[in-house]
Amino acid sequence: MHKEDLIKNIGDLAVRALIYELSTTPKPGLVDKENNGAHRDMDYEMFKKSAYSLRECFEQCARAGTENQQEPMAFRLRKIGLAGEKKMFAATGGVNTHKGLIFSLGIICAACGILGMDRGINAHLLQNTCAKLSREVLETGTAILNTHGNMVYAKTGIYGAKGEALSGFNTAFSVGLPSLRGALAAGLKGNDAMVVALLNLMAKTDDSNVVYRGGTEGLEYIKSESERILRTLNSEYNLDIVRDFDKECIRRNLSPGGSADLLAVSAMLHMILEEDQT
Repeated sequence: MHKEDLIKNIGDLAVRALIYELSTTPKPGLVDKENNGAHRDMDYEMFKKSAYSLRECFEQCARAGTENQQEPMAFRLRKIGLAGEKKMFAATGGVNTHKGLIFSLGIICAACGILGMDRGINAHLLQNTCAKLSREVLETGTAILNTHGNMVYAKTGIYGAKGEALSGFNTAFSVGLPSLRGALAAGLKGNDAMVVALLNLMAKTDDSNVVYRGGTEGLEYIKSESERILRTLNSEYNLDIVRDFDKECIRRNLSPGGSADLLAVSAMLHMILEEDQT
């Protein structure tokens, strides 16, 4: 594959991952096609504008991965990410819609550029490369991550998005991706498979966004209720159960944004590894 085609392909997959995550409906406590979840300052159309504003950012991350420059990769990625944030804030009127995913998907795009999708990507090697890049970028200075996560870590020791990045997005690799692929293999359509993958992520993720809003009690509720609903869906698939969960999350002002980010990462991984098999 020609270098420019590779870069555009990687950027396109990242934007598609954002749109797939956004369009997944229903999503408990989160913005989707039916409501704004536990958010008052953002909606579906805002997220959509934000996603499309980031295409150049993701392409530049992929380009950085394909090129050898004197400037260290971590500094290049950090500058690209900060420019991407400006584009996002311009598109949303100053609302933070995708700051964490600029970091996460940007790292994955750079890793794809380094490894070369046209040569085929090994999942283990991709995860290790993401972990290495994340560590290097985080060591360059203040992370391009939600500062709420740092506050939660100081209070509870829950590492949140930073811990996921340093692990090479282990929860996406070990929970989100197999859940998504398992649901698709079982015959569920794309949206329904994404709902199942999200619930699996919510059941397993130490989501600092949830802890910030609802403490460790809120996190335990999200995890236990997600597990209960998954057991119910295994015997009778009914999205109304998930909608009831959504209503309760809104009532409790809980939004599992960390799990939503990992859902987008899982979708990206699914498409990358799927493309490698063609």
